[in-house]
Amino acid sequence: MIRALVTAIFVSFSLCILLAAKAQAHPSWGIVVDRQGQVYFSDLKTIWKIDAQGRLSVFRTLKDHTHELNIDEAGNLYGAENSYDPATQRFFIAIWKMTPSGGFSYLLAPTDNPPRGISIWRDRNGNTYSVEQNNHLKRETLLLRRTPSGSVSVLAGGSYGHADGKGSQAKFRSIVGMAFGPDGSLYLADDSSVRKVTMDGTVTTLAGDLDVKSPNRNPVEGEIAWGNLMGLTVNAQGDVYVADYRSRRVLKIASNGAISTVSQSEQTWTPTAVALAGNGDLYILEFGFTSTGTNAPRVRKLSSDGRNTVLASVGEKVNPSVGESEPGQTSERSPGTKPSMPYVLLGLG
Repeated sequence: MIRALVTAIFVSFSLCILLAAKAQAHPSWGIVVDRQGQVYFSDLKTIWKIDAQGRLSVFRTLKDHTHELNIDEAGNLYGAENSYDPATQRFFIAIWKMTPSGGFSYLLAPTDNPPRGISIWRDRNGNTYSVEQNNHLKRETLLLRRTPSGSVSVLAGGSYGHADGKGSQAKFRSIVGMAFGPDGSLYLADDSSVRKVTMDGTVTTLAGDLDVKSPNRNPVEGEIAWGNLMGLTVNAQGDVYVADYRSRRVLKIASNGAISTVSQSEQTWTPTAVALAGNGDLYILEFGFTSTGTNAPRVRKLSSDGRNTVLASVGEKVNPSVGESEPGQTSERSPGTKPSMPYVLLGLG
């Protein structure tokens, strides 16, 4: 039963991301910053590192797809690896850890029958949090909590939809981004809304109807046809920054409820994730289409003083930097890190 559920989730969710990208690859939304100001980001099969001096390097090449990244206080990096074996038609998931020195280990070895509720999102008590959903059937969306002893419970969620409340009274749609806030609560990018979930399971909507076409929202010039809110991050004051994929912008939802656009990407680039440094600098992971049709990432830094800098660009340069951006580094993508042709998940979906 778990195997079938994981398969359904992985196929339908990956298919949505494929359609969103409108290319031969789908983007990741994994970017983090450590206490030394070093940036790590994923382009699915490669984890890249930008050191404190701005040098770009390959931190690790992975066998399979890693969409999200998490980092702990010690600078250890965590990712969930998804893969498909066409010979057996089975989906596999693994959880890995990398130390700042580059040491690699599996916390969960690749398996097609993972323990329910296991994920890279872990609180200080060792509980992990994960989302159980099927974006094709749209029957239910659950936020699970798994204790270190292996006990799994539904923290919040039930049937598919949108409703605030506690526990099963709350409803979610399609959750993509997840992040812990300074108060220990979880913040979620749920379809077109940003939601907050406290540790007693109480769900509140901080901002809604952010990226859908509706009478309440003015269209953004250059927006693409499909997209969800994706990666998000929270600062010490409780302000949330979220990547609005479809509208090519990064939004800020202040703790007082005010909503503003802090960054707008030019039309060849699309933001998928954000990360904050301790000094208030905002790092934005973007993907753009190259002339070969692949999806190449770059990282921009929006400094607390308002400066906008392209830190690094991977692969073919898609478009020159604009505004006050300074030239960033460009690294040619090796054949081993190119996204695969239209990825087998599309056919399976």
